[in-house]
Amino acid sequence: MASTKSTVAITLTALAAGAALGMLFAPKSGKDTRKDISKKTKDLSKKLSGLVKEGTDMLSQLKGEAEDMADSATGKARDIKDRAKDVVSDAAHAARSTVAGKN
Repeated sequence: MASTKSTVAITLTALAAGAALGMLFAPKSGKDTRKDISKKTKDLSKKLSGLVKEGTDMLSQLKGEAEDMADSATGKARDIKDRAKDVVSDAAHAARSTVAGKN
């Protein structure tokens, strides 16, 4: 996931740099160039907002899955602990019964 974010960030940076260079060297008036820069900036801002939202959604989903896994593991650990207590209790009872039968 980190490499995907890195690739997306690099791609967007390269696109922005290329667009900026293209506009600066294009034979347009300053006013037109400023409009183009403003439009490209808004477009890039929207794309970045979308990526941030997507990343936030992914993190939220992963957090939920991690919480579910933790709850499941906690429940299984309790079950194992309870079974172990039962086995120890049964063994202690059997040992007492054996000792009481020999006396």
